[in-house]
Amino acid sequence: MEKREKRILRNNIIKFLIGLILLGFSYGYVQNHPAEKSSIFSGFEVLWQRIDVLYHQITKTNPEALQNQYNYEQTYQELIKMAESKTCVDPGVLVDLNETLLALKKESIKNINNDLPGYQRKAQEFQNMIENCTKK
Repeated sequence: MEKREKRILRNNIIKFLIGLILLGFSYGYVQNHPAEKSSIFSGFEVLWQRIDVLYHQITKTNPEALQNQYNYEQTYQELIKMAESKTCVDPGVLVDLNETLLALKKESIKNINNDLPGYQRKAQEFQNMIENCTKK
């Protein structure tokens, strides 16, 4: 190896090590700040949802129903976070919320328009339970 090639290799190794150190600091920061962590992952989820809706718009396979499904998934996720933050919420309510969210995610695009009113009603009931809970 020539002197010039050795210098380039050494510089690249130094840059690689500095990059690893900065990546380690970034990882540590994200692990210690949950809000930053959730914003990163939710950004990818929203991007995927928009791509999915766009695909259904192009194929004309009911993109409005899919968007409504994603909106209610977000509503249920917010209800779960509200329930977790309140100490007076019955753990059974939290389990029911999680099960309902999983059922909503598994819903077929063909059936979502028929089933969405039931999910809307349940979301309203869960919200009332969470907002009106009292510590026993």
